[in-house]
Amino acid sequence: MHHLLAARTPRAILRLSATLLVGLALAGCSSLSGKGYLFTENSQPLQLTDEVVLKQGHMRLQFAPDPWLIGRLKLHDATSGFSAWVTAGDYAGNSFFIDSVDSGLAYDIQARWREVQAETSEHTGHESCSAAGFCSKSVQRLDCGRRSYRQGTERYEEHEDDANCEEESAVVRDHFPDCPGFRQSRKRYQVFKLMVTLDFLEPYAQKEPVAVFDGESQYRERLLETLEEGECLVQ
Repeated sequence: MHHLLAARTPRAILRLSATLLVGLALAGCSSLSGKGYLFTENSQPLQLTDEVVLKQGHMRLQFAPDPWLIGRLKLHDATSGFSAWVTAGDYAGNSFFIDSVDSGLAYDIQARWREVQAETSEHTGHESCSAAGFCSKSVQRLDCGRRSYRQGTERYEEHEDDANCEEESAVVRDHFPDCPGFRQSRKRYQVFKLMVTLDFLEPYAQKEPVAVFDGESQYRERLLETLEEGECLVQ
């Protein structure tokens, strides 16, 4: 499979400031995968660059509907495909626009999507928490010969500058206000998918799209509410 990271012009490179580059590592965090069908004008191949040609047929899709700083659009089949970055400023509601000047592709791309909700689901599980109780924790303490004093106590502060005391780390079992624990929880989620359309448009031309991709994302879940939480049990 041949993927193309679309070439960027100097103007587009300027848009990728140092701050945005940090977002590249996060681009995949909110990505959705899906599939669909690419319809081309008169069923002819769609020439996107010198090297990338898409044929009418089934395609796989990946895109970020709500990126923090920058997302990425990928469309491909078994033999060819392309990839283009989309900055947060290119988004408007449930849509984004990729300018051909920025992407290096032969066409502008207008993307839009709508959410289709399915059933709700409930999951019961365990989550971490903290509570007062007896547990083993790593603490700093002063070893002053026959006596030792744990950090956070009045005695520790009194002997902190004592030349006869040495600071050390130790694992102790004692009563702490923040022992790690777990609790049972029951949460309700909304199951949904996104119906996605990509229009490939000739730049600066008020014409019908030269190609249209219609597809849908995989089903995802979004947390609606926490229905019940049990008591935090210290481990």
